[in-house]
Amino acid sequence: MALANSELQDTHYKENRDELGSRLLHAAAEVFAEKGYEKAGVAEIARRAGVTTGAIYNRFGSKAELLLQAVNDHVPLVLDNLLNGTGTGSPTEVLSSLGDHLICDLDDGHGLFLEAVVAARRDPEIAERLRSRVAEEDQRLGKLVGKATAGGQFDPDLDQQAIVRLAHAIGFGMTLTRSMGLNLPDPEDWHTLIDRVLAGLAPPTDAPMTKQSSSGEQS
Repeated sequence: MALANSELQDTHYKENRDELGSRLLHAAAEVFAEKGYEKAGVAEIARRAGVTTGAIYNRFGSKAELLLQAVNDHVPLVLDNLLNGTGTGSPTEVLSSLGDHLICDLDDGHGLFLEAVVAARRDPEIAERLRSRVAEEDQRLGKLVGKATAGGQFDPDLDQQAIVRLAHAIGFGMTLTRSMGLNLPDPEDWHTLIDRVLAGLAPPTDAPMTKQSSSGEQS
């Protein structure tokens, strides 16, 4: 499918790019962060990377493609591995690890993502690619949620798509929090909270029987 292929191409480029590609994406991230997508010029990105504008267009095709690749480049490989299921641990442990990474140092990736969201309102190409990216993450998160449900860690009566949306809401909210420069919680406190949220998705347990109900007599 086109959605999956788009993300696979991004991941393939991320893992196999050369030194020039890294330099281009680093320069692009700097310029987009400083000037915003609308005012960022490909000529300025090329100047900082020490190449011609033709070298950029030969690799990325458009400024929109360059922004999206820069966003993808700022997602740590460990997060890709967790979402792809190449990590160890139960589904809830993987989801907990993903939650922990929301307050890790991710360079300027959060700002680049928000820049792409703003640009998507005016650029159909970026909007389509962002929807593809989120849809692909939906699929990967959905697999984790499905495994957790099948394994009895999540309540089967809960809608799995709703759980995925909750995960995205938390992630997008933390992205906005970081971009606004708000104080981040202590990592241990955040980990405890994420685990508490995950535990709240477990199947409800039966209320403990009282002495009266177990014996059938008034104590």
